Amino acid sequence: MTEVKDTKQDDIMKRNERIRKRFAYYTDTKHLDSEHVLDLLADEYIGSLKRETIWLIVRRTGHYKNL
Repeated sequence: MTEVKDTKQDDIMKRNERIRKRFAYYTDTKHLDSEHVLDLLADEYIGSLKRETIWLIVRRTGHYKNL
């Protein structure tokens, strides 16, 4: 049970890092507005993440359920 939980947590951490890298790419390289970038990322992760959750991931704040 612990191994499955660890694997799931690792997957979430990898996903969060991908989101942070995409956010940095859009804002730093493409020079897009952060509000627009949040909308783009919400579209990419449609159904699984809300815009507010993506912002918490980018800011490295918030509470993640079941971790």
